[in-house]
Amino acid sequence: MSRKPNTQLFALAHQPPAELSVALRKWRLVKVFKHDFFAATCLYEPVDGAGADGVFAAVVKFGRTQPFMGLPMQWYGRLVASHERAIYERLAGIRGVPRWIGRLGQTGYAIEYICAVPLDHLSSPPAGFFDSLRKLMDEIHARGVGYCDANKKSNILVSRDGLPHLVDYQISLMTRPMWPWPLRSIITAAVRRVQQKDIYHIYKHKRRLCPGEMRPDEIELSYNRSWLHRLHRRVTKPYRAFRRWFLARQHGSGRLVSPTQDLESHHQPEKETWRTR
Repeated sequence: MSRKPNTQLFALAHQPPAELSVALRKWRLVKVFKHDFFAATCLYEPVDGAGADGVFAAVVKFGRTQPFMGLPMQWYGRLVASHERAIYERLAGIRGVPRWIGRLGQTGYAIEYICAVPLDHLSSPPAGFFDSLRKLMDEIHARGVGYCDANKKSNILVSRDGLPHLVDYQISLMTRPMWPWPLRSIITAAVRRVQQKDIYHIYKHKRRLCPGEMRPDEIELSYNRSWLHRLHRRVTKPYRAFRRWFLARQHGSGRLVSPTQDLESHHQPEKETWRTR
């Protein structure tokens, strides 16, 4: 007798809507980029074609709504959606950061779709790509934001013109100048720490993918791991190993079946770390 799929490991217990309305326009579902514990990230196209803003497609992110082990989790989806909206508003106007389109219910939102390829799909990006990525990151940092997720190459996109774009600000941090002291100082220090890690990850990727373009100062930065970073690696490495083992067992037993698997036909390198053949 087959066992019931374990949908608790996914943000949604069902497929996203085939059509929806956001920002006074109707959109239809094209595919699902990624569906994990925290969110389902999907591609939608406008039913009536591109609008005056020139947006030909949108990425819609549905935050978690279904419970986990009997505990309600919709509050988390609402929290993340509100957080990411604040980040996108802070970074509005920066080339390389998708434009905000609008909220969708309590846990969802839509942003501009960037026609690009994730860095983890490429053996090597175009020459000069990481110099452009550093400029983009500097602009983000100048707005008081620490990206915090540059370790994932899937979050770094390479557009057709060879320019970088950064997506997924779920765990990004930003300064809070209106917060009272000492909270204001604590969050500012945390953002600065994250920004240092952002630079480290840029040059770590560059060293591995484009070693011939590295300058001496960049080589030094690519190995600049703080004691906190080393501690984080020691703590999270066993967790990642256990997580991959658990997901592989679930997948091998047929229980780990995404509710949106029929819409996820593209290559997802992150899944290859645990998906069994």
